[in-house]
Amino acid sequence: MSDLQKDQPSQARKHEFINIAAPILLVDDDEDDHAIFKEICVDLGVGDWIHVFHTGFELIDFLKNESVSPFIILCDINMPRLDGLQLRALINQDERLRRKSIPFIFFSTSASESQVKLAYDLTVQGFFLKGNTYEETKKRFERILHYWSDCQHPNS
Repeated sequence: MSDLQKDQPSQARKHEFINIAAPILLVDDDEDDHAIFKEICVDLGVGDWIHVFHTGFELIDFLKNESVSPFIILCDINMPRLDGLQLRALINQDERLRRKSIPFIFFSTSASESQVKLAYDLTVQGFFLKGNTYEETKKRFERILHYWSDCQHPNS
């Protein structure tokens, strides 16, 4: 491989080590965030795997009706009707959903200290704030994908 190829990796080579072969589930009530995450997933080479849900109820229905084991759940914390904390509690209360062992990560615009503490009390696997820019958000999300693609868990 030439030095030029090493310095400027192709899109395929750049993301070849993100080993994702299952859906990435995003739960967020904001349409703009849906569009941003879809674009980020395309940029990271995992665009075919993103599934978006407007509400936690939609996600619960999907998880109950699907035999597939998702790669990860990314959830906003502040949503109407059923917020992210309530959604996580519902998943924990349902033995079948809990046994799927899907990594559940909050990815939110803002959060109070008490929300973060409660999230970890509900056994989330991470809590991240969205970046102030597209690139910051993309970098954080890419780190999450790298971590979970390398991590051993019941779905790996």
